[in-house]
Amino acid sequence: MQLFREIGLLSATLLVVGNIIGIGIFTTTGLIAAEIGNSPWLLGVWILGGFLALIGAACYSLLSRKIPQAGGEYAFLYPTYGPFAAFLAGWASLIFGFSAPIAAYALALIAYLSPLLPSGLFEHSLIQKGTAGLILLGISFLMVLGLRFGSRFHSAITLLTLGLIIGFATLVLLRTPVLQNLEPILAGNLSPDLPALGTAIVMVMFAYSGWNAAVYVAEEIRRPAVYIPAALLLGTVFVTAIYVWMNLAYLGAQSLTQIEGEIAIAEITALAAFGPEGRVIVNILVLFAILSSITAMSIAGPRVYFAMSRNHLFPAWLAEVDEERRIPLKAICFQTAVALLLVAIGTFRWLLISSGFILLLFSTLTVSTLFMVRKEKDNPYFWVLHRFLPGLFVLINAVVLAVVLVSAVASNPSETIAGGVTLLVALPVYFYYKGKQKNL
Repeated sequence: MQLFREIGLLSATLLVVGNIIGIGIFTTTGLIAAEIGNSPWLLGVWILGGFLALIGAACYSLLSRKIPQAGGEYAFLYPTYGPFAAFLAGWASLIFGFSAPIAAYALALIAYLSPLLPSGLFEHSLIQKGTAGLILLGISFLMVLGLRFGSRFHSAITLLTLGLIIGFATLVLLRTPVLQNLEPILAGNLSPDLPALGTAIVMVMFAYSGWNAAVYVAEEIRRPAVYIPAALLLGTVFVTAIYVWMNLAYLGAQSLTQIEGEIAIAEITALAAFGPEGRVIVNILVLFAILSSITAMSIAGPRVYFAMSRNHLFPAWLAEVDEERRIPLKAICFQTAVALLLVAIGTFRWLLISSGFILLLFSTLTVSTLFMVRKEKDNPYFWVLHRFLPGLFVLINAVVLAVVLVSAVASNPSETIAGGVTLLVALPVYFYYKGKQKNL
């Protein structure tokens, strides 16, 4: 049941980057523009979102030094809040954190792949789901070839994605009247409507979710006390820079009135900069971003179930490590099977609607464990690191959680209830394995 340390700093950092960058950066800016209007806050919210993610990364860095174990929130919550809270966090990771997003991304991959192939090929939903399932099986096959191969494959895909994103944004900035379009924004209102600004920040924070990816594979990263904090912080800073650069391209390519409320912001920008060929460019760009996200989650997620199984709170076989491939092989296959089931069912929109609130709740609870750390007399930064930063993170997240919950209940009440019920399903599972644990 021992994992092997084969992930270096670059691979760990790219795991964080790949886990953060998803569809959000390609769809969110137009919605934010509709909320805020002409204001420097159109760029400011992305810088602020990066800062908030960086606070979370700093807090998780401290936790990873104290608890250098695989499993993410599950591993951090177990010693402080006990097995029940940890199990719920692990269950949330299985359903809301990894399997549902992987299934959704696989189906989204088909949607962006379809325009690049002969028309009508993916016309039927059965073909869409079947192809999405084959893609997941293909990625899973690559992941089970071994940790070293899987992490290198993910690193290569992520580096290619980053190159495409940076190249796309740079070319847009060179081919469009950037200064003309940015001038009214930078000279705009510095005091926008606070509820609108809050809504924008919530959207941005979800685009930054995934900054904690390295802690899930804590037992497979070399020099964990150094490389885990470095990967979390470097990955978050780098993604913040990428996001700001992309938004400069979005806001500089056309006037604000052309993008307000538009979800297809990347496509609109590409059409303005490259003409009709822009659609193809964006589809390729998003395809690689989605592939990077799926591979990142395929690496990170199974380590949660491995950790739960090692503590006898999940099926014992999930803790088995393939000595030759040096991976929790059965845990990887287990996550793929759950994701395939969700693809086949195809009705899991309610899981995605609930996921933001539930995952944010557990990350907030995780950071709150830093309050339990006793004061270190020899550490002059103790108050800042173990009280101020966690307090700020918990306070901001509490406000965001309240906003998200009110919004979800008002706009999607049935989906919100379904998400809560899915979390409650964990209760009989927990008590079953807790009972077995006592008999060991």
